[in-house]
Amino acid sequence: MMPARNVILRIMLWSLGLAAATGVLTVFVQYGDFMWRVIGTEVCAAVACGLILPCIALIDRRKTREAGMLGMIGVVVEFILALIAIWDLPRTLAGVGWEEELWFTIVILAVATIVAMGLLKLNRQAEHSVTARTELAVVGAATCTFLIAVWWNRSRNVSENCAETGAAILALGTIASVCLLGLGGPVRRSWRWGGVICAAVAFAMWLGDIWIGSGSDIGRASFAALLITAATVAYAIACLLCPLKPTQVWLRGATIAAAALTGALIELLVLTDCHLLGRVDGYWIERCMAAAGIVTGCGTLALAVLARMNRRVDFEMDGGILTEIVVVCPRCRKKQTLPLGDTTCTGCRLRISTRVEEPRCPTCDYLLFGLTSDRCPECGTAIDK
Repeated sequence: MMPARNVILRIMLWSLGLAAATGVLTVFVQYGDFMWRVIGTEVCAAVACGLILPCIALIDRRKTREAGMLGMIGVVVEFILALIAIWDLPRTLAGVGWEEELWFTIVILAVATIVAMGLLKLNRQAEHSVTARTELAVVGAATCTFLIAVWWNRSRNVSENCAETGAAILALGTIASVCLLGLGGPVRRSWRWGGVICAAVAFAMWLGDIWIGSGSDIGRASFAALLITAATVAYAIACLLCPLKPTQVWLRGATIAAAALTGALIELLVLTDCHLLGRVDGYWIERCMAAAGIVTGCGTLALAVLARMNRRVDFEMDGGILTEIVVVCPRCRKKQTLPLGDTTCTGCRLRISTRVEEPRCPTCDYLLFGLTSDRCPECGTAIDK
């Protein structure tokens, strides 16, 4: 029986071949929209098969099974929606034109599925599980709100308000989720909850401005202060997760300080624009803000580079596949190289069965060849020797 992977590959190749043949035929013989829709169907089938293959690979691994299942379901749903849009079934069956709504829905669901797959993988790490679950709820709520905005045709104002509400959920919900990074692990900071509270209050103010519209200069300045505070806390938490050597810690502190200074200067500009500070020349404020922003950006890149350099690599593989093993026959004591699996001794014909298994982290599946410490260098999980 042919493996499922080969079947999918064959379907993808046949779909691409049929799409090419049909496209050439359509160019030389005018068949109208029907043939172009056939081509679109074949291309969508090939793309769907190509996307299902990595999902199958994820399903085969226990650590990424949920992400793989979600990805496969997402591919199937996207393929069905694409077929409905290509063949314009709503107009054919009910006389309504939903082409734009269908394509917007496809894009929104595709982005949400990709993000959710990454969050499901992050959920496997105990110290980041709270962040992953919170962000999953945020992405789900934002996706539903965006879909309501796309499909709500009765009132343009309601549709626009729903779209802005989805943006508010996604922006401030993500900031709050980042503030919860490392909650059950290495970053134990109680001030993270201040960022979460500021994000929640800012979201409530944004929501009120969207649906009620009772904004004021003081309200805008307060909203900016809350948003900047929440974003600064989230940024600091993310910086604390970067593994640094003792001689490099100063860079993290300087980068966080530069980010905080940038936020404070932005708030000063907001207060100036709202005429809450009297006559203040914003020229030097803008200059200082730009300088602090440059320092923050360069410091962030430096932290990322140092974090990558400091990540310990205990063993480097040669990239080959393990196919044989050197053994000493327990019967005739002959040293020999035998293939893995069921085989026989080349000296006395004793039947020998061998199997090897790569040591991997039970949390993040990181390869642990030659590990010298008692913790995974990737996620920090304790490893039993």
